[in-house]
Amino acid sequence: RLSLMHLGAQSVGGAGGIRCSTRPFRDSSSSSESGTASNLPRASAPAPLRMAARRPLGGSPFSSAAAAALPSASRRIPLPSLPLLLPRLLSAAADVYCALLRAPPDSSPPTLEKALTATLTHVAPKLDPSTVDSVLRRSPSSTPADREALFRFFVWAGLQPTCRHSTAAYGKACDVLRLPRHPESLDRLLDAYRREGVPVSARTFRVLFGLCRAAASPDQALRLLRRMGEFDCRPDTSSYNAVLRLLTGAGGRNTGMAERLLEEMALAGVHPDMVTCVSTVRAFCDAGRFDDARGLVERMRARGCAPNVVVYSALLEGACKCGNLDAATELLGEMERGAAEGCAAPNVVTYTCLMKCLCQKGRTKDAVGVLDRMGRQGCVPNRVTVSTLLKGLCGEGMLEEAFDLVERLVREGSVPSEDCYSSLAACLLEHGQVEGAEKLVKRMLGSGVKPDGLTRNALLRCLCSKRRFLDGFNWVREMWEEGLLFDPDVYSSLLAGACEEGHLLQAVALVKEMIQREIPVSPPCLDGLVELLKKSGEVEFAEQIMRLRGS
Repeated sequence: RLSLMHLGAQSVGGAGGIRCSTRPFRDSSSSSESGTASNLPRASAPAPLRMAARRPLGGSPFSSAAAAALPSASRRIPLPSLPLLLPRLLSAAADVYCALLRAPPDSSPPTLEKALTATLTHVAPKLDPSTVDSVLRRSPSSTPADREALFRFFVWAGLQPTCRHSTAAYGKACDVLRLPRHPESLDRLLDAYRREGVPVSARTFRVLFGLCRAAASPDQALRLLRRMGEFDCRPDTSSYNAVLRLLTGAGGRNTGMAERLLEEMALAGVHPDMVTCVSTVRAFCDAGRFDDARGLVERMRARGCAPNVVVYSALLEGACKCGNLDAATELLGEMERGAAEGCAAPNVVTYTCLMKCLCQKGRTKDAVGVLDRMGRQGCVPNRVTVSTLLKGLCGEGMLEEAFDLVERLVREGSVPSEDCYSSLAACLLEHGQVEGAEKLVKRMLGSGVKPDGLTRNALLRCLCSKRRFLDGFNWVREMWEEGLLFDPDVYSSLLAGACEEGHLLQAVALVKEMIQREIPVSPPCLDGLVELLKKSGEVEFAEQIMRLRGS
């Protein structure tokens, strides 16, 4: 009759025990019986807790008399192992918190937070994100009182050292508490804290800012920032960053308020950090205010906050978005000169960003020149860099230059040959050069270079779109010989299209091979094949596929 509440009952029954306003629970069947359940202290634990103390995990209340009536063998059932018991323990812990929220305490102890802390200390010591999620899912939230109790539980849980709310948890709480429709609930919660004397710290505001972010409510976050002083909490860099991210997160629509907050930070002696700078620079650039973003970086430098490569890359990307390629090139030169002095050196992301912008403007040859410049700085390109340049070259019809670039990179060994050739084949397919891509893939296989999954799948999808299903079958078998597979949806498209074109025998042969190789086929595709096989007289094989479908 082990239960989580039973284990903690003795600890609860002291002078600091929890009292609730609900009527004590009594089990008439055990009030006169002697046994474990009836010997538990009565006046010390709240009604929901004492009810749980008489309830075995996953069972219902029962008396000691009922237990005595059981055969002796049934009372000697061994306890489950810890992996089996743990989910039930966590569920029992959630039961305790849900019961406490349904029956909030009266004036002793004075606040729900104290009752929750006493429960965590004595009764349900395990509080983790899964317990919080369970409480949010199972507790009622139809009335304002229900939502207030859940609200206070969520904030309290976020302050515990064993529980750190994830982005998903904030989103779940935001939905349950209906914050997008009722953002004023945050102000009411602070009013309740002040009225009841609940301690409020900077960590409390950090949880509240997280809820504002989940609710996409920058105005409410700004109000919270203004109220921190009421609780003797001085806004720090983290607090300002939380509000700035919300103000600048939607295309830079609140850049004016963001500027005022930056000035306020300077007057208050709160130093901005790189998070502040990056978020504000991106907002200014999204709003087409590149010069203001550049000015912000210079002001931060004057205040002793030297911009790093992330800030410079954000600024360079903003210059590209604004179409100011000259400014972007100038920024890159500034970074390269600073690298010689130990400052922020451009990395592969910085160079690739400028290459992408040049390619989009039809200046792919200049982008290839940036690759040469990158090599002189000792920065090695990656697959994204190669793919960016190849898309630009193929898009401008410079296929010969694209092949030359790949051969050069393979010779230099800076990028694996598989990545180079696969990127080129994918670009050829993207620009309608299917036959050229097929020739390249054949060369790759003949040289022992295996095309990656993206390229293989793209090739087969292109063949299906051109109704070349028999060629697709040949490619599938050729790849199988090299130990290379395709995505399940690609097989489905190939088989369905082949059947529509009347290539039933070839489709059946391929499915047989797939079954032999234990390659999964999607259920909708199998259902369609079963119908076609029945119509063609292949009843036995249709039944075999149906058995596969059932398994």
